[in-house]
Amino acid sequence: MQVLIIGAGPGGLALAQQLKQRNIESLILEKSDRVGNTFYTMAANTTYGPWLNNRMPDGPVRFSRLLSRTRREQYAEYLAEYALKHDLEFRTGVTVKSVRKHPAGFELETDQGPFVSSLLVNASGYFSKPWVPEIPGAAQSSVPQIHSSEFKGVHTVRNMLGKNRGRVLVVGGRLSAGETMAALHYAGYHVTISHGKPIDFFPPTLFELCMAPLTQVMEGIRVRIPGTTTPWNLNVRMNGDDHRKMIESGEVPLVPEIARFEGETLVFTDGRQDHFDLVIYATGYRPALDHLAGLVTVDPETNRPPLKGMESTEAPGLFFLGLIGLRTFRSQFLRGLRDDSRVLAKTLASRLATLPAPARDLATA
Repeated sequence: MQVLIIGAGPGGLALAQQLKQRNIESLILEKSDRVGNTFYTMAANTTYGPWLNNRMPDGPVRFSRLLSRTRREQYAEYLAEYALKHDLEFRTGVTVKSVRKHPAGFELETDQGPFVSSLLVNASGYFSKPWVPEIPGAAQSSVPQIHSSEFKGVHTVRNMLGKNRGRVLVVGGRLSAGETMAALHYAGYHVTISHGKPIDFFPPTLFELCMAPLTQVMEGIRVRIPGTTTPWNLNVRMNGDDHRKMIESGEVPLVPEIARFEGETLVFTDGRQDHFDLVIYATGYRPALDHLAGLVTVDPETNRPPLKGMESTEAPGLFFLGLIGLRTFRSQFLRGLRDDSRVLAKTLASRLATLPAPARDLATA
């Protein structure tokens, strides 16, 4: 196999399509049972920016949708249709256990046997490894605690608590925290937000949609300027419509960060104490890189391996897609993945042209 791609999310699919245009053989390995699985597993009410910004390369979107917000379930279906439309080769249900160097390039040990390729791209995404902060006493507390990735809707909490009411603490102050908060608040649960940094909000939806074409142009200019920081429209925040009203009206109270758990009691950094039926951590994710242990090291501060461009400096021939700040300030966003996949496809084509034919191909049929 010329190129193996780990992960059948937007980045992996976009790259495979770009490689196919260049007549480069590639195979995507996906650990779940479907492409774009992350978008199926997110909370039902999750939305993203306008379709105008999130369409895939050669992936047409209905004109009527261009300025509407991208809904989670729509995008999941869109990715599945995209893979079929471009006849991309992928294998689902394949878990990559480890990767090591091989005379032909790289050999992957998986639960479906070995795979060998000349070049390898890790596009495992940024939303497959939930991160929860270490809080003293949390592991010993009897208070139920989950990550927001486990929250699929109000039924998740209802099934856990066995009741339609209760006190829920959502830890976090950005998009996932807001979506979780709103769903539970509307369902009648008493929700409190625990946060560290000040909470910021997206502008109202109508304003955002009207500004979408302009922000797209502005991003296109800024992304060409080295060292440019993330523009305002790409700083992930809470929804600026109902979420702002809930918090500013006091319907959803705010508390500072959790200092520690004392049994069933939560103690906050300002000294106040309270009790909750459930804690939901909307605290983000870390890159899924465990399968690369022994091949690359990961900086604990940046959560990234040493890179030159999109390529590992420790394992030449290993490339990455979807890491924060990989090429530009939008590399982890859908439109950034679209741009980066084009650049990476050109890089891989150039690299393959300089490589000898693989000694053998262990990719299973």
